[in-house]
Amino acid sequence: MKTRLFMLFVLACSATAAWSAPPPKNASYVDPDAPCFRWPAVDYDADGVFDRIDRCTNTPAGCTVDKWGCESDADGDGVCDGRDQCPDTPAGTKVDKDGCPPGARAAKVQEAPKEVTPPPAPAPVPEPTPPPLGAKGRELVETGKLRLENVFFESGSANLLPESEDELSQLGTALERFPEVKLEIQGHTDTRGAASGNMRLSQARADAVRTWLLSHYHGIHDANLTAKGYGETQPETKERNEEELLRNRRVELRLLNPEVLPKGVKVEH
Repeated sequence: MKTRLFMLFVLACSATAAWSAPPPKNASYVDPDAPCFRWPAVDYDADGVFDRIDRCTNTPAGCTVDKWGCESDADGDGVCDGRDQCPDTPAGTKVDKDGCPPGARAAKVQEAPKEVTPPPAPAPVPEPTPPPLGAKGRELVETGKLRLENVFFESGSANLLPESEDELSQLGTALERFPEVKLEIQGHTDTRGAASGNMRLSQARADAVRTWLLSHYHGIHDANLTAKGYGETQPETKERNEEELLRNRRVELRLLNPEVLPKGVKVEH
């Protein structure tokens, strides 16, 4: 019996050899897995499953089907998935032809869309306000030079005295606020003693001030401070008395790059 059926199958395929030829390129229905008739293939209910294997050949249009062509109904309301416009209907609820309870779709239509408020535009970043300058800053800005009045050393030495720290602290704080400022720290002496010794002393005192600032204020760039001793070559007075001798023994600052000071710096008088 099996042999007879096999022979009939072979004869049927042989008789339809013309149908198993390659289908035209514009063929709409081609069943590549069919044993004999590859084209034209038949899908009566147009659900995407060929009638050769479709177990539900009258599937309504638009229904979601499985590989055997049968629709599903996840919420069990009698309206197949794919056509059900309310796919989460509670069990036992009476629904219309679209799977929705009475009035459900109307409520959806009437629901006003939520207004989407655009995020506010970011506020413009204000320009940073330069910190105000005190009296010493004003002098440095206006003249390009600043005399450190309260920097003191041991007599004939480059050792800074403790009472110098307040003046140097103010200077260090100002330099950290303007880290791009470049200064020359100048050492000066009076004319007493040998000129060569005074030159060495003035250089050592300028170096001492520079070293103190860099060791106490790490926000100051090393390359922005230079130290130079001028000895007795640039006196301020004729040294007619002790006070005038004292005026010549000094430490001064010279501003090397005034163009880096920000525009609009407030000078406090």
